[in-house]
Amino acid sequence: MHFKDFIGNAKVVERLRTKLRESRFPHALIFSGPDGVGKRTCALMIAKALNCPESGPDDFCDRCNQCRKIDSGVHPDVLMIGLDEDAAEIKIAQVRDLLGTLGLRPLEGTHKIFIIDPADAMNPASANALLKGLEEPPEDSHFFLLSSSPQALLLTVRSRCQSYPFAPLTLEEMRRFGGEELALRSSHGSIGTLKNLDLAALRERREAALDFLETAVRANQEQLRDVIAASADIARSKNEFEPNMSMIAVVLEDLLYIQEGLEERIVNVDVEPRLRKLAENFSPAQLVRIAEFLRTIEVHLNNYGNRGMLTDVLALTSNASLAKIANDNMGKSR
Repeated sequence: MHFKDFIGNAKVVERLRTKLRESRFPHALIFSGPDGVGKRTCALMIAKALNCPESGPDDFCDRCNQCRKIDSGVHPDVLMIGLDEDAAEIKIAQVRDLLGTLGLRPLEGTHKIFIIDPADAMNPASANALLKGLEEPPEDSHFFLLSSSPQALLLTVRSRCQSYPFAPLTLEEMRRFGGEELALRSSHGSIGTLKNLDLAALRERREAALDFLETAVRANQEQLRDVIAASADIARSKNEFEPNMSMIAVVLEDLLYIQEGLEERIVNVDVEPRLRKLAENFSPAQLVRIAEFLRTIEVHLNNYGNRGMLTDVLALTSNASLAKIANDNMGKSR
């Protein structure tokens, strides 16, 4: 794959190629943006352009020994560090090992490439160790810091790097990869998400989210037990709870888009008729309140909140009449 085949973020790629053509490529760069939008792919393509003896200065042949070794991850001058298995941080020892080769001349190519992904996983000690390499790097060395949360990087690190923000791909760009429309829209502009998406699991989770919202919003006083049962179902699995809440959030967005006449933005296009019927049961203000409570759930999850209690409140937030009954009963019990 050549630069011309890179899908998305065309302006960013062209800026980088201009730097290559002008022989003033930065020694330290931050590629920021969501996971799966091509940050690592682009960094490796630049590694090829800087080392390929057959093409240049702003492209590569993708056939020579240098290009093939970079593709295979065995080029001795293109080094990458990331999270070790089961690790939450990039350790200082990893950074020191990387910097240990900084003063050496390239072994096979013409430039040394150091890729840190995800760079925001460096702990303060690791980041401070990296600073030594960023301050006065050799002319033939280039650091690529890939991050979905660049604000988490130390300011002293950021100040020594040129930043290139990568945006999610547009739906039209995603369609160039092929696949079902639901998968393309559910990937939210991330190629990585698209490649790893389990559509069967997504549909199952969506069905649970729709059942929950339909039961909650349409229930009357006699069906309060059904609402509590639906709440228990969606809260039962600890591992599935956060994905379930995320799916409810996506469905809520779709309902708001329908109410605002922005159908082209709907993710779950294959169940649009069902979404339209459900949207008739909510006012825009209700949907906003539910979305706000979902954010509350996210906060409480980090504090080990009671999942069942949170979804009970979420269900009652979806049904004003049931919420009033619950409040009245609580008042009487006092």
